[in-house]
This record gives sequence, C-alpha cells and structure tokens, in this order.
Amino acid sequence: MSINFLILANIISYFFSLKIFFSIFKMSYTFPFRRADLFSFIFNLVLFSIFSLKFYPEYFFIFLLINLNLFYIFFHLINMIVTSPRTKMIIDLKGLKDNEVNIRQYLKKYNCTVIVNNRIRRLKTSGQIIEKNNHFFLKKNKMNFLYFISLVFSLIEKI
Repeated sequence: MSINFLILANIISYFFSLKIFFSIFKMSYTFPFRRADLFSFIFNLVLFSIFSLKFYPEYFFIFLLINLNLFYIFFHLINMIVTSPRTKMIIDLKGLKDNEVNIRQYLKKYNCTVIVNNRIRRLKTSGQIIEKNNHFFLKKNKMNFLYFISLVFSLIEKI
C-alpha cells in the first residue's frame, strides 16, 4: 500500500463518512460543532492514524494535518451554505429547470420568518438559548460560547 493511496483513501473516506454521519445526525449540534462533522473527523482520524502508524509511522502527523484540514474546510463550507442567504438562493436557483424563480412563490418558501425560525431552532438545538412562555433567554453558564461572546460584545459596546 503506497502512501499516496492511503492519503487518497483518507480523503475519499472523509467524504463518505461525512455523508453517512449527516444522514444519521442531520444538523444536530454539540456546540459549536455539528455532530456529523465531529464524528467524521474522529472516525477518520482514528482509522487513518492506525493505518499510518502500522504502515508509515513517519507520516502520522501528515494524516493528522489532513484530517484537521478536512474538518476545517467542510465545517466552514457547510456553515457558509447553511447560514448565508445568498448561498441558499444560489443553490435554490441552480436546482430550478430554467434558473429563474417567481419571487412571490419564493418568498412564501423563504422569508424572514423562515430565516429567524431556522436560527432559533439552531440556537435551541445547540443549547445556547432556552424558550419559556414564548420568550427566549440566553443560557447563562460558563460553557455557553454564545454567552461568552455576548459578554465580550457588551464590553466592547461600553468602550
């Protein structure tokens, strides 16, 4: 087994495992990461670390870097698709036969209410906010990254 084959197998495995883990976990989060991203990264890191240590121990850190880079690239690429309204519109337009859309029909499917509901659902799923009596509250604990960011923003706002 050549090193080039092992690197290519790692990259292909990452694609397929990401697809499989997304079919299992959907868009559920262990904040700030999607579970599919985490499991794909860990799965490939462990699998190809074992292969590299067995066949090419001198390339262990190369496989570590490959998997870290794949995790970084796919995490941010998928984030861009999920969070960017422009990207969402481009993907929707590409999926249409004539690459054109009736704006009234599109606004029924994709509007401010849909966008806000998607963001609220993501924040609730990740445990960043709590809903009580149709009101939303920021979860106040030291492990809540959004709470930490809100403290930083509050400090900057006071300056």
